[in-house]
Amino acid sequence: MADINVLICDDIRNEALKLEKLIKQAGFDADIRYFEKGSDLLEYIKTGARIDVCFLDIIMPEMNGIELAKNMRDANFKGKIVFLTSSNDYGVESYQVKAYFYLLKPVSKEDIKRLLDEIKYAPPADNSLKRQSQLKQGGIKVETRNMTRLITFNEISYVEVINKNVFFRLLDGSDIVIFASLSELMPQLIADGRFAQCHRSFVVNMDAIMQISGKEIFLQCGRKTFISRGYKEFSNQYLKHIFDGEKNLKK
Repeated sequence: MADINVLICDDIRNEALKLEKLIKQAGFDADIRYFEKGSDLLEYIKTGARIDVCFLDIIMPEMNGIELAKNMRDANFKGKIVFLTSSNDYGVESYQVKAYFYLLKPVSKEDIKRLLDEIKYAPPADNSLKRQSQLKQGGIKVETRNMTRLITFNEISYVEVINKNVFFRLLDGSDIVIFASLSELMPQLIADGRFAQCHRSFVVNMDAIMQISGKEIFLQCGRKTFISRGYKEFSNQYLKHIFDGEKNLKK
């Protein structure tokens, strides 16, 4: 029996052959099946065959890799999906279909060995965005006219500044407002690790994100914020945060 069962979908056969060669050079006894069309791969997974990992090229005609992955999940595919592409423009979308990893071409033998070792020996992943086991303690002590309160990082959806007021938008839909500047609070928020700035007026708890579509960020509390032109790296920060969290869960 093979060490690992692999599917590859790429409309360019030479690219698929390069990946197959890298897998073998990495020392794996792999059962590798290649599909040029996403529709053919979909038919194969519906047979119920054991599949450890699917490598999907993102840029393909007829059905791109993101669309294919969505169809695979709709078909109840529970295995690991790894995207291969020469562009990082699809990073966030790759997580939204519960991708296991996202590799930029050209891929090295070391990249493949590290990834397949992790897939082969790690326990099943929990793809929950909540990642309760990782939530850190701590928060920010605030004072208003009526109260002094510790706002824990766990309950913050995002922080917004309007004029000279800072609004803590909480996951339960409520708000706490204080008179302050965002710059005063930024060191505490950024030090926590799950907060990132997407706009000069918004700092978002990345654990509270439900979806990113274009420049819009949809949050678990039902609200949305925006990624402004000056914060293009936010999407990559979010992607790294999500993948790092999934890896930590498997340790």
